[in-house]
Amino acid sequence: MPISIPLYDLRKENQGLADEFCQNLSRVMDSGRFLLGPELAGFESELEKYLGIDYVLGVNSGTDALILSLKALGLGPNDEVITTPFTFFATVEAIVQAGAKPILADIEPDTLCLSLSACETAITEHTKAILLVHVFGNCTDIERFVKLCQKHNLFLIEDTCQAIGSTWKGKKLGTFGHISTFSFYPTKNLAALGDAGAIATTDPDIADRIKLLRNHGINPQGRHTLWGYKSLLDEIQAAFLKTKLKRLDIENARRRKLAGRYDNAFENIVQIVQGQKGCKSTYHQYAILTPKRNELCSFLAENGVETGRYYENPIHREPVFAGTNLRLPVAEKASQAILTLPIRPSLTDSEQERVISLIRGFFEHHD
Repeated sequence: MPISIPLYDLRKENQGLADEFCQNLSRVMDSGRFLLGPELAGFESELEKYLGIDYVLGVNSGTDALILSLKALGLGPNDEVITTPFTFFATVEAIVQAGAKPILADIEPDTLCLSLSACETAITEHTKAILLVHVFGNCTDIERFVKLCQKHNLFLIEDTCQAIGSTWKGKKLGTFGHISTFSFYPTKNLAALGDAGAIATTDPDIADRIKLLRNHGINPQGRHTLWGYKSLLDEIQAAFLKTKLKRLDIENARRRKLAGRYDNAFENIVQIVQGQKGCKSTYHQYAILTPKRNELCSFLAENGVETGRYYENPIHREPVFAGTNLRLPVAEKASQAILTLPIRPSLTDSEQERVISLIRGFFEHHD
């Protein structure tokens, strides 16, 4: 059966914005500035206000945000960075690209975020940072990670690529660590019309270093002061993102409303992946765990509902880790049971009721 309820629907998500997008494009073209201009400065300023943080620097992608953040902290050979195996590949790839060594620690069975105890066990004399991923927009007790990093004199890096707008005890995620990263990939809650990302920090020295790193190490005097990269968020994407930032809280509220309905419908049927108490998620994904994942996925597809399997292969099971024989049982178990459901803001109430009805019906016949 053709998919009638897709996991993502980028056409619908951008409906109603065409006129404003065209105005943005016309404004940028008339200005003749396409890089490092007023649109980027304006977007960075608006995102600083939204997050409540001192510095936001736009870059080319969430992946670049991770790489440049690690480089800005001075991490390199022989430095270990502890992170999760239950994430998109770019999280770990960035550590390698920055020249450091990724150390994978297991996750919590309820939030699927990095386990504090597993992380603490993994700390060695070579550990320099913890890269904490807010999976699906959820978070664990981040204040405990702040204290752990303070205790061991480590950098705390937040991968907030899936969690823009999420909070821990009322404070925005992405504002707890020394540095944090954001992705504006087209499927993200705050989405560009292509690739884009950002880095946030409270440290002026780190911010200055990011400015150099993102543009070939060029200082205000036009001299190359370090070996950098070319990673700029262009004026067109910045203008579009500034427009979409105005809608972010409304769209995140819609995601939370949809999540609440799912919660009520599935409370006694399947395990629901949620942040720890104190987390107000923005539900980049709505995830459930069931040993009947494959059967449920096939059943929903047969009835026109698209789902996702994030992450079906934990990072240590990818070919690049072949031969390590690393065992991370919680992540491995979750990867075999995870299923994500449609929760995009454009999902209608009737579409969601259809998804709920199908899932409840499936479990009634598969007890």
